[in-house]
Amino acid sequence: MADSSARRIEFEPNKQVEVGRKRRIAPNPRQVRWTGLERTLVILGSIITLGMMTFLVSSSISATSAQHQLSNVQQEITKIENSNIDLRQQIGELSSSARLNKIARAKGLTLIEKNIRTIR
Repeated sequence: MADSSARRIEFEPNKQVEVGRKRRIAPNPRQVRWTGLERTLVILGSIITLGMMTFLVSSSISATSAQHQLSNVQQEITKIENSNIDLRQQIGELSSSARLNKIARAKGLTLIEKNIRTIR
């Protein structure tokens, strides 16, 4: 067998090889073509990465919104608690014995301290 049926591939970049009547450029060993699977994996990975980035940004926005709502609710609670404290203080001032004595004297009445019961 003088002639081998195996193809001879020369790996010299940019060298043109004569094959029959057509001229071909020999493949460059430093440049490897991407297979269909590799392209699919890169595209799929890019889509997944983009989706995860979008999810992360939307999660961050919703967390910030929830923090603002929580802050507003806490401010409302503080206002209501302060209002309750003010009303309790006002009740204490209005029901003090000194004030009751003053009102009784203005109406011509006398207040006997031992007859007063405090009910809570």
